[in-house]
Amino acid sequence: MSSPSAVDAFPGFVALDALAVLEGERPGASVQLTEGYLHGQQRMLEAIDRPDVTDDRVDTCQESRRIWGDLHVDIGSRTEGNLQEASTRLRDLLRGLPEVRYLRDRYPETCFVVPEWLRTPGEVQYGARVYFFADEAPAPDEILDRNIRAVLDESPGAFDRYLGSLHGYPECCVDYYAGAKRSPAAESPEARSIAPLADIVDEERVHGGAPSSSSVTEILPGFFERPQSYAFFAHAFYPEPECDAARRTGVSIYETLAESLPESLVRDYFRVNFGWSYLLERSARRRVDCVPEPGAFGREHALLYLPLQILLETGVY
Repeated sequence: MSSPSAVDAFPGFVALDALAVLEGERPGASVQLTEGYLHGQQRMLEAIDRPDVTDDRVDTCQESRRIWGDLHVDIGSRTEGNLQEASTRLRDLLRGLPEVRYLRDRYPETCFVVPEWLRTPGEVQYGARVYFFADEAPAPDEILDRNIRAVLDESPGAFDRYLGSLHGYPECCVDYYAGAKRSPAAESPEARSIAPLADIVDEERVHGGAPSSSSVTEILPGFFERPQSYAFFAHAFYPEPECDAARRTGVSIYETLAESLPESLVRDYFRVNFGWSYLLERSARRRVDCVPEPGAFGREHALLYLPLQILLETGVY
C-alpha cells in the first residue's frame, strides 16, 4: 500500500487522484495546468501562516504564473508539421515551468507534461496537462500525436476515448462522453451527467454571494444517500448518468483511499469532485469560460488547493 506521504506535497485534489493511481485503482491521472489552478494554490498558501512550508511553494506558483502568462505559440496554418513544430517549442517551455518541475520531482513514479491542443471554431487553442502513471505509462509523444491527429481530423471523440482509457474511466462512460452529440439545441453530456444529483445542491448557498462560508456538507445535504455519488471518483470526470460501473469503481477507490486517509477527507474529495463538475457545467451553460475559484463550492473546495501535508495538519481532518 502506498503512503499518502508519497504525494503529500501536491494540492489535495491532485494528491488523491494520484494516490488512487499509486494504489493501483486507476492506470493514470492528470491535471490541467491553467492560470486558475496556479492562482488557486497561491491564494490559499498565502492565507496560511506556515512560512516554513509555503514560501517556496508560493514562489513556485507565482513564477509559473508569470511564465505561463508570457507564453505565446504561433502555429501558422493548421498542418501536422506546424503543430508538431509548435508542440516541440511549447513542450520545451513547459518542462522548465517551476510547477511542472515541482510535481515531477515529487512524484515517485512516472510524471510528465504534454502540450494539449483543442480545435475551436476559427482557431486551435493550446494548453498543458501533467500526467501521473504508476506501472505502464504511454510515451508522451503518443499522447501528443493522437491529440494532433484528432485536431486535424476534427475527431475529438477519438482522443477523448483514448484519454478515458488512460485515466481508468469505465468504457461505457467514455463512450457516453466521446460519442455525445453537441449542438446548441441538445442537452450537453455534462448536464446529463450531473443531473441525477443536481437537485440536492443548495443553490442559495452556492450562488448566494459567499459559498466559501458554507461547508460542502451543507451545500450537498444527503449526497452519500444517493448511490451515484460514488461515481464522481476523479477530478473533472463526467460519468454516464446512473452508471453502475462508475459507481462500483468509485466505491473501490473510496474504500482504498479511506484505508490511509481520514474518511472525512475522502468524503469531501468526492463531494468537491461533483461540485467542480457542477460549476463547470453551469459556466458552460452561461457560455462563460472560467475555472471555479477556490471556495466556490464550499470551504472544503478551497482547502483542497492546499498541499496534502498541510491539509492533514489543519485540524479539519
